[in-house]
Amino acid sequence: MNLHFLRTIVAISQYPTFVAAGQALGLSHSAVSVHVKALEEELQIKLVDRKRRPPVLTDKGIALVEHAKRIMEITDEIKALASETTLIGSLTLGVVPSSLINLVPPALAMLRRAHPRLQLQIRADLSQELTQQVRNRDIDTAIVTAPAGPLEGLRVQSICFEPLHVIAPADAPESTVKDLIAAHPFIWFNRRAWAGQQIERYLIDQKIHVRPVLEVDSLEAIEALVRNGIGISIAPQRACAPPYPDDVKVLPLGEPQISRELVLIDRVNNPRSRLCDAFFVELQASLRRHIPDKRR
Repeated sequence: MNLHFLRTIVAISQYPTFVAAGQALGLSHSAVSVHVKALEEELQIKLVDRKRRPPVLTDKGIALVEHAKRIMEITDEIKALASETTLIGSLTLGVVPSSLINLVPPALAMLRRAHPRLQLQIRADLSQELTQQVRNRDIDTAIVTAPAGPLEGLRVQSICFEPLHVIAPADAPESTVKDLIAAHPFIWFNRRAWAGQQIERYLIDQKIHVRPVLEVDSLEAIEALVRNGIGISIAPQRACAPPYPDDVKVLPLGEPQISRELVLIDRVNNPRSRLCDAFFVELQASLRRHIPDKRR
């Protein structure tokens, strides 16, 4: 059985069309079709329902994808045995969007320079969705906000803590968190995100009532809305991001200040754990370059 054909069927499960799957693999649409047809003839089963537009995997096609993923993991690990210093293979990484701008790019750049034969794919999503994708073997590892409860069956490595702040327009006259929240409309950070749920739990626990005006996915958008006087918000100070500008008033949330924790997760006994660990090392190195040593 041709391993290239198995990679093709896995790509079809990950992308919406044959064209998109082919582009990800550097193949033409016709080559993708040839690979699928060859597998169907060899296995004597129908893998793709071509009556649908676009074509979709059949139940047996989906089952084959799960087996193919495990085979790909094993073959990548076998290839990696050839080198003690240079990592090869593929790593599919999930990232919460707030970390994709400042924290992740420098770490990925260093990882690529150290291991140029390593193939990387990135998916951005909310923590809950990314965690389920790791459990389902759809992705190898993910940067997520640590949830309130344990992450059963997953290996968890702490990356950093991002302090939570109340942010308001610089000309807001109020000087305390409760006064700011009482006086201004409130912009929620997406409460489907675990960080948004952490903020909501804090406000409920403290019996602080807000006057919601918007609920936004993007921390950059929240900052822009605050700067333009639409309301105030509570948001994490993103790791490796520059300080808030002078036209934003910033107050710590809680005493002691509350933080959200970013963690790197992967499956226990993950065959790509060596790749995950290499990425974690680069994340820590990236953080050290941006966070001054308080002992100095």
